[in-house]
Amino acid sequence: MKIARGIVGCLIAVGFLSFRSVQANDSGHWNSGKTWVFAVGLLEWQHPDEWKPFPAAKINRRDEQLVRFFEHSGVVRDRIIYLQDGVATKTHIHAEFDRLLDRTQAGDLLVFYFCGHGWRDRKSGETWFANYDAGANRDSAWNVHEIFSTIERRFHGRQALLMADCCHSGALYDEARKHHKSRIAYAVLTSSSSHNSSTGQWTFSDSVLAGLRGESNVDLDGDQQITLSEMARYTESELAFVNGQKSMFAAGEGFPSSTVIARAKAAIKPNLGNRIEVLYKDKWYKAKTIDTDGTQRKVHYVDYDSSWDEWVDVDRRRPYQPPQFAAGDKVQVRWSVDKKWYPAIVRETWYGLHSVRYDGYGASADEWIGPDAIRLQGD
Repeated sequence: MKIARGIVGCLIAVGFLSFRSVQANDSGHWNSGKTWVFAVGLLEWQHPDEWKPFPAAKINRRDEQLVRFFEHSGVVRDRIIYLQDGVATKTHIHAEFDRLLDRTQAGDLLVFYFCGHGWRDRKSGETWFANYDAGANRDSAWNVHEIFSTIERRFHGRQALLMADCCHSGALYDEARKHHKSRIAYAVLTSSSSHNSSTGQWTFSDSVLAGLRGESNVDLDGDQQITLSEMARYTESELAFVNGQKSMFAAGEGFPSSTVIARAKAAIKPNLGNRIEVLYKDKWYKAKTIDTDGTQRKVHYVDYDSSWDEWVDVDRRRPYQPPQFAAGDKVQVRWSVDKKWYPAIVRETWYGLHSVRYDGYGASADEWIGPDAIRLQGD
């Protein structure tokens, strides 16, 4: 199996966020007076031959939505820096990030968001994010390790939640685990592991926004409060179902996963948002329930526009049940680059996803594989 060592481009978003008041008790408040937001949104680049632009993603772009969320939550404009596309050069990003961090104080929480391209060196494990003027030289881009070292040196606050919607975004997760003894308490939620690429869709960012906005389907235990853990589990399930990706989540002792991030909105109809499969012309398709009427469900098909939405009865639907192999099973994996099948062994499984190790390769090539790209050897 040929392992690519060149640049792998994909849509990414990275974030650190803090809290505003959303409930009457003292647990897990957002505090707009203690929140600082640094947002970088990149969907086009100076060198499009190196970094493919995402023109379709500019419609209702989620980086703008995230910034608006914090503005509407009471974070004053003076505490928000948002650099979009052409102004997000490496020099400008560094200067503005340093300036913002230098103004923070003890007890503050930091929100950092980046969307654009990213890639990983499979040998060293290093990962970079592509600023507007990034070229083929990795030194022209932003190293994930550098993001952490800058925060460690300049951030005066106490907590940072890192969220990443990108190829190899789990590099943030890996790096945060190295800082478990830091004075800063980190929590991390990413769209993929450090070894995996990521979808060019907004599934991860949509899931995070759903949690922050208090959408009731993220309130998994129905107590009208959405915790960091609930948002992470909702995001993990959404990515596995929609994109066949494994989200990563961790929270340190100083940033408990039970932290409340939003008050949930009023309860919705039962079964709304359920992840199911629907029979259409002798084939099962992934769908989500968007309305109910007695035994009927109105569904929206994954990867299809709303013109395909329809009402289906019980005989055409079933719970989503992806194929699941066992740890130790010998499998074949279809590689996304050349579409060929390669032998591997299953190391871990979750919700139709499989962590595999390829025959003849070490841990640096391990990947999480979606249900559509794996089969038992011999099938």
